[in-house]
Amino acid sequence: MQRIVVGVDSAGLAENAVTVGIQLAERFHAEIELVGAVANSHFLRDVPHEQAVAEARRALRVKLEATLPGALLPYLQEEHRLFIESGHPAMVLLQRAAVPGTGLVVIGAHRRRGLLDLHNTAHLLLSHATCPVWVQEGPVREIRRILVPVDLSEESLAALRTACAWATVLGAGVTALHCFVSPELNLAQGYPSPGPSITLDTLRGEAQREFEQGMAAFPWGAVPHDTVFVQATPTLQILHMQDQADLVMMGTHGRTGLSGMILGNVARAVIREAHVPVVTMRIPGRRWLL
Repeated sequence: MQRIVVGVDSAGLAENAVTVGIQLAERFHAEIELVGAVANSHFLRDVPHEQAVAEARRALRVKLEATLPGALLPYLQEEHRLFIESGHPAMVLLQRAAVPGTGLVVIGAHRRRGLLDLHNTAHLLLSHATCPVWVQEGPVREIRRILVPVDLSEESLAALRTACAWATVLGAGVTALHCFVSPELNLAQGYPSPGPSITLDTLRGEAQREFEQGMAAFPWGAVPHDTVFVQATPTLQILHMQDQADLVMMGTHGRTGLSGMILGNVARAVIREAHVPVVTMRIPGRRWLL
C-alpha cells in the first residue's frame, strides 16, 4: 500500500474518513491524497477552468479546517495532498484510485437514499474500484479484530489474505466466518435446489468439512485467528457479529445493476446497516452479468 486516497466533502461525512486515512497512511508508511469533487455547474461561469478549480480548493480547505481536528490540519497545508476536480465524486475518486501504487480508497458513510439509487458514491466505487474501498461508519476505532466472511470463492480468499497482511501491520487478529445457507433460502433467492435426495445435514456437513479443510490449508502465518461456521443468512450473521470486530473485510462478487438489487448484494447490504468500518475488495478483470 504505497498510496491512500481519501474522499472529502463539505457535508460533514469526511472528518472520520480523513482521520482513519491519515492513521493508516502512518501505519503503512503510505502517501495520502485528499480528493474532492465539484459539481460541473461550478464551471459554467465565465472563468478559466484552473481558476474555478483553485477557488473550489480554497473553499473546501476552509470547510475542512473548520471541521477537522487540529492535529490533522498540517495535512491540508501541502498543496499536492488536496486534489479537486469537476464531476461525480465517484468518478473523480476512481480516477485518482487508478494512479499506480494506490492501495486503498477511504470514504465516509453513504446511506442508501432510494430504491433505485444505483449511482451513489459507495455503490460505484464498490462496483468499479480496482483497489479495496474502506467505508468509515462512526468514530475511528483501533483495529484489534478483523471479521472476514469466507465462502471459499476467489474473492473471499483474496480478502482473507489481505486481512492477514493488514493484521500483521496493525497488530490485529482475524476471524473467518462461513455461513451455510439452507437450500430453501437458496431457492428463494433464485439458485437451484440440490434435490430432495440430499438431506440438509449432509449438505451442512459437507460444507463444514470443506470450510475447515480450506482454513487448515490457508497460509495464516503468525496472525492470531479463529474460524466460525454457522447456518445463517450471511448479511444478518455479519451484522450480528460486528460487535466482536473493529473492521469487516469482504470480497465482493461485483454484482451491479438490477441483478445486484434483485438477488441481493451482501457487501452493499452490510455497508448500509453496519456501525463498524467495512472494507470491500473485488478482483479486477472479472466479468459480471448485469
